[in-house]
Amino acid sequence: MGWTKALFFAGGVVAAGLAKLASSSKTVRSAAVTATAKVLDANDAIQEATQNIMDDADDVRAEAERQRKIDAAVAERMAKLEEGIRDEVIAEIDGKPVKKTSSRAKK
Repeated sequence: MGWTKALFFAGGVVAAGLAKLASSSKTVRSAAVTATAKVLDANDAIQEATQNIMDDADDVRAEAERQRKIDAAVAERMAKLEEGIRDEVIAEIDGKPVKKTSSRAKK
């Protein structure tokens, strides 16, 4: 066993002894309870903040997904409209009769 392990063992023994002595004192016990209560309060606050961040991230993701669907639907409709308009423009330039097609008729 190396010196480092021996020192850690000795430190653990000393810490355990101090903890036993401290736990018998009402003042130290009261301070330990108060400190533990504050740590638990801080833990609750951290968990609440973390949950709020996760909820906000879920909201942003849902909004982004909605926007993505809207953009895809608009692009699809624009492509259909462009096809009809392109045919009309080609017919006009070529001097052929223009067949007007509406987007509602193509549905």
